[in-house]
Amino acid sequence: MNFIETNHNRLTKAPFGLYAVVPSPSGQHAGLLEAGRFIGNEKDIIKTGVIFCLKQKGQNDGNEAVNPLNPYFMVYIRSDGTVRFNYTHARQILEIYRLLCQGRKTPYEICCELFNEETQNGADMTGYTTLLKKAVDEIIRMFKKKGGQKLTSERGALLIPSAKQIYNMGNF
Repeated sequence: MNFIETNHNRLTKAPFGLYAVVPSPSGQHAGLLEAGRFIGNEKDIIKTGVIFCLKQKGQNDGNEAVNPLNPYFMVYIRSDGTVRFNYTHARQILEIYRLLCQGRKTPYEICCELFNEETQNGADMTGYTTLLKKAVDEIIRMFKKKGGQKLTSERGALLIPSAKQIYNMGNF
């Protein structure tokens, strides 16, 4: 929250589709990270993958009952397509962000070069698009599940209007 308040102008002027490339503590370039920053099981949890932070388009007021970060959805998906944390585990995803990025002011040049090589400087995002589709499918599945749970567990719960629900990647 402090970062958002301090950098509000920079963030509002930033383009859509920002990304950063960092090494995984269990990946090939783990040596670039500070060794003492990670404890035992964190290395097992944080595998090579992508953290997506997506913003829902259109009407979404009232979805806070299903998504406390509304209109944002976060998903950490591993490179093998396994969704490790979905938007219902935002605290864990933000902790991963913190562990990987806190105190870092410059890019990991070697990781950026590898990413650019892998994606042909962003021209071939096929692998990441596949992961994005899986992440969105997980968001949709969990959104429907959480909406259904609200109906059966809360006395005054209502159906989420269809205009506010999530159906596909076009909702982000």
